[in-house]
Amino acid sequence: MRRIVLATTIGAAFVPSAGASAATLVPDQGCYVEHGAVTLHGSGFGALDLVNLSGPQVFESGNADANGGFTVTSPAPLLGTIAPGSKSFTLAATDQTTQVTASTTIKVATATFATSGGVASATAKRTWTFSGLFQRPGKPIYGHFRFGGKTRSTYRFGVPKGACGELKAKAPLIPGASPTSGKWRVQIDFEKRYSPTAKPRLSNTATVFRSFR
Repeated sequence: MRRIVLATTIGAAFVPSAGASAATLVPDQGCYVEHGAVTLHGSGFGALDLVNLSGPQVFESGNADANGGFTVTSPAPLLGTIAPGSKSFTLAATDQTTQVTASTTIKVATATFATSGGVASATAKRTWTFSGLFQRPGKPIYGHFRFGGKTRSTYRFGVPKGACGELKAKAPLIPGASPTSGKWRVQIDFEKRYSPTAKPRLSNTATVFRSFR
Protein backbone atom coordinates (compact mmCIF):
# COMPACT_ATOMS: atom_id res chain seq x y z
CA MET A 1 0.00 0.00 0.00
CA ARG A 2 1.34 3.40 -0.89
CA ARG A 3 1.63 5.87 1.88
CA ILE A 4 0.71 9.46 1.26
CA VAL A 5 2.56 11.90 3.43
CA LEU A 6 1.20 15.43 3.65
CA ALA A 7 3.94 18.00 4.02
CA THR A 8 2.96 20.97 6.16
CA THR A 9 4.68 24.27 6.79
CA ILE A 10 4.41 25.73 10.23
CA GLY A 11 4.66 29.52 10.32
CA ALA A 12 5.87 31.30 13.42
CA ALA A 13 4.15 34.64 14.02
CA PHE A 14 5.80 37.27 16.21
CA VAL A 15 3.77 37.91 19.33
CA PRO A 16 4.71 41.02 21.33
CA SER A 17 5.58 40.42 24.93
CA ALA A 18 2.92 41.21 27.47
CA GLY A 19 4.68 44.43 28.53
CA ALA A 20 5.30 45.81 25.01
CA SER A 21 3.21 48.68 23.68
CA ALA A 22 3.39 51.48 21.15
CA ALA A 23 5.32 54.52 22.34
CA THR A 24 3.36 57.72 22.98
CA LEU A 25 4.28 61.38 23.43
CA VAL A 26 1.79 63.79 25.02
CA PRO A 27 2.14 67.56 25.68
CA ASP A 28 0.99 68.91 29.05
CA GLN A 29 -0.89 71.88 27.52
CA GLY A 30 -3.03 72.66 24.50
CA CYS A 31 -0.90 75.70 23.60
CA TYR A 32 2.32 77.38 24.67
CA VAL A 33 3.72 80.90 24.52
CA GLU A 34 6.96 81.14 22.55
CA HIS A 35 10.02 81.07 24.85
CA GLY A 36 7.85 79.32 27.47
CA ALA A 37 8.45 75.82 28.83
CA VAL A 38 7.02 72.86 26.90
CA THR A 39 6.75 69.66 28.96
CA LEU A 40 6.15 66.36 27.17
CA HIS A 41 5.36 62.99 28.75
CA GLY A 42 6.25 59.79 26.90
CA SER A 43 5.67 56.09 27.47
CA GLY A 44 6.51 52.79 25.78
CA PHE A 45 10.27 53.36 25.49
CA GLY A 46 12.96 50.90 26.58
CA ALA A 47 13.73 50.83 30.29
CA LEU A 48 16.51 53.34 31.08
CA ASP A 49 17.19 53.90 27.36
CA LEU A 50 18.44 57.26 26.10
CA VAL A 51 15.62 59.14 24.33
CA ASN A 52 16.16 62.15 22.06
CA LEU A 53 13.49 64.78 21.47
CA SER A 54 13.81 66.67 18.19
CA GLY A 55 11.84 69.09 16.05
CA PRO A 56 12.01 72.64 14.67
CA GLN A 57 14.33 74.62 17.03
CA VAL A 58 14.13 71.77 19.57
CA PHE A 59 16.67 69.14 20.65
CA GLU A 60 16.67 67.63 24.12
CA SER A 61 17.60 64.23 25.51
CA GLY A 62 17.15 62.17 28.65
CA ASN A 63 16.76 58.62 29.90
CA ALA A 64 13.52 56.72 30.22
CA ASP A 65 12.69 55.38 33.66
CA ALA A 66 12.52 51.69 34.65
CA ASN A 67 8.98 51.51 33.23
CA GLY A 68 9.84 53.13 29.90
CA GLY A 69 8.39 56.49 30.86
CA PHE A 70 10.03 59.68 29.61
CA THR A 71 9.51 63.33 30.60
CA VAL A 72 11.34 66.23 28.98
CA THR A 73 11.04 70.01 29.08
CA SER A 74 12.15 72.31 26.26
CA PRO A 75 11.74 76.00 25.37
CA ALA A 76 8.86 76.54 22.96
CA PRO A 77 9.90 77.29 19.35
CA LEU A 78 9.76 80.85 18.04
CA LEU A 79 7.22 81.85 15.40
CA GLY A 80 9.55 84.27 13.64
CA THR A 81 7.13 87.19 13.93
CA ILE A 82 6.09 89.79 16.50
CA ALA A 83 2.52 89.84 15.18
CA PRO A 84 -0.32 88.10 17.04
CA GLY A 85 -0.87 84.52 15.90
CA SER A 86 -0.12 80.84 16.45
CA LYS A 87 1.63 77.99 14.65
CA SER A 88 1.84 74.19 14.93
CA PHE A 89 5.13 72.29 15.35
CA THR A 90 5.70 68.53 15.20
CA LEU A 91 8.12 67.01 17.73
CA ALA A 92 9.42 63.45 17.86
CA ALA A 93 11.00 61.37 20.64
CA THR A 94 13.28 58.50 19.51
CA ASP A 95 14.66 55.67 21.65
CA GLN A 96 18.35 55.48 20.73
CA THR A 97 18.54 51.74 21.52
CA THR A 98 15.35 50.35 19.98
CA GLN A 99 14.74 53.23 17.52
CA VAL A 100 11.11 53.31 18.66
CA THR A 101 9.69 56.76 17.87
CA ALA A 102 6.65 58.68 19.05
CA SER A 103 5.57 62.08 17.77
CA THR A 104 3.11 64.80 18.65
CA THR A 105 2.07 68.24 17.44
CA ILE A 106 2.11 71.28 19.71
CA LYS A 107 0.72 74.76 19.16
CA VAL A 108 2.72 77.87 20.02
CA ALA A 109 1.48 81.47 20.12
CA THR A 110 2.99 84.91 20.41
CA ALA A 111 1.84 86.66 23.59
CA THR A 112 0.99 90.05 22.14
CA PHE A 113 -1.66 92.35 20.68
CA ALA A 114 -1.76 94.85 17.84
CA THR A 115 -4.08 97.28 16.08
CA SER A 116 -4.57 97.95 12.39
CA GLY A 117 -2.49 100.83 11.08
CA GLY A 118 -3.32 104.04 9.29
CA VAL A 119 -3.88 107.61 10.38
CA ALA A 120 -7.30 108.07 11.95
CA SER A 121 -9.03 109.63 14.90
CA ALA A 122 -8.12 108.01 18.24
CA THR A 123 -11.82 107.32 18.78
CA ALA A 124 -12.32 105.72 15.36
CA LYS A 125 -12.78 101.96 15.46
CA ARG A 126 -10.01 99.76 14.14
CA THR A 127 -9.17 96.05 14.25
CA TRP A 128 -7.47 94.74 17.39
CA THR A 129 -5.86 91.29 17.32
CA PHE A 130 -4.69 89.27 20.33
CA SER A 131 -2.97 85.92 20.91
CA GLY A 132 -1.43 83.94 23.76
CA LEU A 133 -4.31 84.70 26.16
CA PHE A 134 -5.43 81.14 26.98
CA GLN A 135 -4.83 81.09 30.73
CA ARG A 136 -8.48 81.64 31.72
CA PRO A 137 -10.71 79.80 29.24
CA GLY A 138 -14.12 81.38 28.76
CA LYS A 139 -13.17 84.66 30.45
CA PRO A 140 -13.20 88.04 28.63
CA ILE A 141 -10.14 90.25 28.31
CA TYR A 142 -10.11 93.96 29.17
CA GLY A 143 -8.01 96.88 28.05
CA HIS A 144 -7.04 99.47 30.66
CA PHE A 145 -6.12 102.80 29.08
CA ARG A 146 -3.89 104.94 31.27
CA PHE A 147 -2.58 108.47 30.89
CA GLY A 148 -0.47 110.42 33.34
CA GLY A 149 -0.38 107.46 35.74
CA LYS A 150 -4.17 107.21 35.95
CA THR A 151 -6.66 104.81 34.39
CA ARG A 152 -8.90 106.89 32.13
CA SER A 153 -11.04 104.08 30.70
CA THR A 154 -11.47 100.30 30.61
CA TYR A 155 -12.78 98.41 27.58
CA ARG A 156 -14.13 94.84 27.35
CA PHE A 157 -12.80 93.31 24.12
CA GLY A 158 -14.41 89.87 24.33
CA VAL A 159 -13.49 86.26 25.02
CA PRO A 160 -10.35 84.80 23.39
CA LYS A 161 -11.05 81.61 21.45
CA GLY A 162 -9.23 78.36 20.73
CA ALA A 163 -6.33 76.63 22.42
CA CYS A 164 -4.05 79.63 21.93
CA GLY A 165 -6.40 82.36 23.22
CA GLU A 166 -6.84 84.35 20.00
CA LEU A 167 -9.28 87.17 19.33
CA LYS A 168 -10.14 89.83 16.76
CA ALA A 169 -12.29 92.76 17.81
CA LYS A 170 -13.31 96.21 16.61
CA ALA A 171 -12.61 99.01 19.07
CA PRO A 172 -11.26 102.57 19.20
CA LEU A 173 -7.55 103.12 19.68
CA ILE A 174 -8.42 105.01 22.88
CA PRO A 175 -12.00 104.43 24.12
CA GLY A 176 -13.66 107.53 25.53
CA ALA A 177 -14.48 110.99 24.28
CA SER A 178 -11.68 113.29 23.10
CA PRO A 179 -8.62 111.54 24.59
CA THR A 180 -5.76 113.81 25.65
CA SER A 181 -2.90 114.06 23.17
CA GLY A 182 0.32 112.41 24.29
CA LYS A 183 1.56 108.94 25.19
CA TRP A 184 -0.95 106.46 26.59
CA ARG A 185 -0.20 103.09 28.16
CA VAL A 186 -2.49 100.16 27.37
CA GLN A 187 -2.61 97.06 29.57
CA ILE A 188 -4.49 93.94 28.48
CA ASP A 189 -5.52 91.36 31.09
CA PHE A 190 -8.48 89.41 32.48
CA GLU A 191 -9.32 91.90 35.25
CA LYS A 192 -12.29 94.28 35.22
CA ARG A 193 -10.24 96.81 37.17
CA TYR A 194 -6.67 97.85 36.52
CA SER A 195 -3.98 96.16 38.60
CA PRO A 196 -0.26 96.63 37.97
CA THR A 197 0.32 93.05 39.15
CA ALA A 198 -2.37 91.32 37.07
CA LYS A 199 -1.27 87.96 35.65
CA PRO A 200 -1.09 87.37 32.80
CA ARG A 201 -0.86 90.86 31.37
CA LEU A 202 0.30 92.44 28.12
CA SER A 203 1.15 96.10 27.73
CA ASN A 204 2.17 98.60 25.10
CA THR A 205 1.99 102.32 24.38
CA ALA A 206 -0.06 104.39 21.98
CA THR A 207 0.53 108.02 21.07
CA VAL A 208 -2.32 110.43 20.35
CA PHE A 209 -1.38 113.44 18.24
CA ARG A 210 -3.25 116.69 18.21
CA SER A 211 -4.39 117.58 14.69
CA PHE A 212 -4.51 121.11 13.33
CA ARG A 213 -6.94 122.08 10.61
